[in-house]
Amino acid sequence: MEEIQKLAKKVLSVLEMKDLKLAIAESVTGGLASHLITNISGASKVFIGGVVCYSALSKNIMLDVDWSLINDYGTVSPEVTEALLDGLKKDAADIGVAIVGVGGRKIEGKPTGLIYIGTGTHVCNQVHELNFSGSRTEIKKKAVKKAFELLLEELEKL
Repeated sequence: MEEIQKLAKKVLSVLEMKDLKLAIAESVTGGLASHLITNISGASKVFIGGVVCYSALSKNIMLDVDWSLINDYGTVSPEVTEALLDGLKKDAADIGVAIVGVGGRKIEGKPTGLIYIGTGTHVCNQVHELNFSGSRTEIKKKAVKKAFELLLEELEKL
């Protein structure tokens, strides 16, 4: 977990250096990414906030994910991940990250360990499909670590 916390610090440092604001939408990780960000003193300078949108209903209500996307593709899909990013960017965020996936038992016919991580700015979104193994806790940690790595990659482009 120490390595992931170091990545979170680096993310915040780059955000502050570039004067950018971050928002996070988390499903499978249940708030772990936001938790690690808010463990860092001064995070409020660049972190707008995080939304734990664990259920389909919360994705629809909190971040305006259209029911047709959820019904057609499932909550664990690139399409829903991108819609979550769009919901985040409607606010004051310059960059967002969305994490959805299957951390425990199979859902929607999708295997345990299937994760979609999206990063997005007002210019474009990118969604990555990943597969992790391990326990629910291990999958959550791996997903957050990868999300921070992808976020740093995107920040380097800005």
